[in-house]
Amino acid sequence: MEYFTTNRFLFLVSSKKCLEEYEKIDKFIGILNKSNIGNLIEKKIKCNGRTGYNPYDLVATIVYCFSQFKSSLREIEKLCTFDLRIIYLMKQKQPSYNAICECINRYILPYQYEIFTMITKAIIQEFHLDISNQYLDGTKIEANANKYKFVWKPTTFHKRLDIKIKKLLLLMKIEINSIPSGKGKRLTKAQKNYKLAYQYLIKLLEYEEKECICGENRNSYFKTDEDATVMVLKEDYYSKLSHDFHAGYNIQVLVSSGLITMYGLFQDRSDHYTFIPMNNLYFKYYNKYPKNECADSRYGIYINYKYMRRHNIGNYVKFQSWSGEADGKRPQFFYTFPNGVPCLNTCIGEEVSFDNNHHQRNQGGKLYKFIGCNSCNYSYLCKKNLKNKDLDYRLYELIPDYELLKEQARENLLSPKGIEIRINRSIQVEGTFGQIKQNMNYERIRRRGLERVSCEIMLMCLGRNVRKFFTLLNTDNIKSNYWEKSSNLKKEKFPFPKQKTPKKKAV
Repeated sequence: MEYFTTNRFLFLVSSKKCLEEYEKIDKFIGILNKSNIGNLIEKKIKCNGRTGYNPYDLVATIVYCFSQFKSSLREIEKLCTFDLRIIYLMKQKQPSYNAICECINRYILPYQYEIFTMITKAIIQEFHLDISNQYLDGTKIEANANKYKFVWKPTTFHKRLDIKIKKLLLLMKIEINSIPSGKGKRLTKAQKNYKLAYQYLIKLLEYEEKECICGENRNSYFKTDEDATVMVLKEDYYSKLSHDFHAGYNIQVLVSSGLITMYGLFQDRSDHYTFIPMNNLYFKYYNKYPKNECADSRYGIYINYKYMRRHNIGNYVKFQSWSGEADGKRPQFFYTFPNGVPCLNTCIGEEVSFDNNHHQRNQGGKLYKFIGCNSCNYSYLCKKNLKNKDLDYRLYELIPDYELLKEQARENLLSPKGIEIRINRSIQVEGTFGQIKQNMNYERIRRRGLERVSCEIMLMCLGRNVRKFFTLLNTDNIKSNYWEKSSNLKKEKFPFPKQKTPKKKAV
């Protein structure tokens, strides 16, 4: 059964440009039929009351408007009256912004991930796109919250208040009815302590409420949008500056062949711990993990590398010291081999016991001692940031398993295939955010609340995919890789540090 029809029963302008646009819309409706999202919409349709607008036409209209950079409900309402393309989709029906908002909340929001992936899969199958290489990146967008209305998590104040309450509880109990009220009444010390304890109780409830709103993984929230987190953004929506705190959300996307294959909305201020949830979402709706995945150094931490190894994902994720090794300013000083841990000067490190200044022993880390640093030709780099440079040894923490995973990522990224994947990541995923923020003028979120904001981000990403679908219709040579390596491309190498003879101290 086809839910989305293409019957032309009204008179429209018969220019060549209009006919081309109507053909595009017909193909877009065909993609919606192939995706079978009508089955999801049918679950929410009720027959009680008056017959409303056709939900299939309204959903198609909303998705199409987002692809045309129109994300405001008022703008969509206006387009339903004056834009011939939208009039064609809605069959001359003119829904109000309230009807459009109700359609989003009723039919799209409960199945936002299902609708997004089903339409995206239909586009991938239509053009036989290769999505084996996935590119991950994130950005922060300002939330719809008032400025300077943020609340910090009162963890320290809560601990101090607990100590004060414990001290008061040790005092003698007193009857409530014996406390005099009114002006000019003298209170005993016990009665004053009782009133003070009541004030502490009110403040304690306030602290617990704030901590409950923040949750375990956040330290702040905003009063007007409690799901938004205090972040320092690259650019302020109002003054175009980035020196102050603002309410924001962390948006992550997986891109492949120019399409956004998965999106995610997070409250984290950093990107470290969004890697695993994003891949779990991808596996949930695609029933497989990416064959290869590329991301920048913000995601190159130990738990993410272990996750990729456990699920057989090709590791093309940069580690955190990548930029230092690439420009030679912070080269790799220590290596991990089966027969030991040598440094640049081929000195084998001796494993020693941990002290209070080193903490990686809980992650499988080991502490090594390297001797002979004063006579080493690389000490000008290795001991550059050390406090005590006069010592003839250096202590260094290493997680051997993490170093092996980093070496695997290093080999993959420096190979000709890794160079191709890295360049395609910078083109595709960075270009996607550029189109969303600049071309689509999406600089600030309109809705509030985690679920509603996630639905808005989904529609924006889906509109980006539909726009890519219209581009592919006019493309003869469809490529999954925007940049392809040449046959004579050689493996890249990091610059090796130069030796420098250390200066001898004057006697």
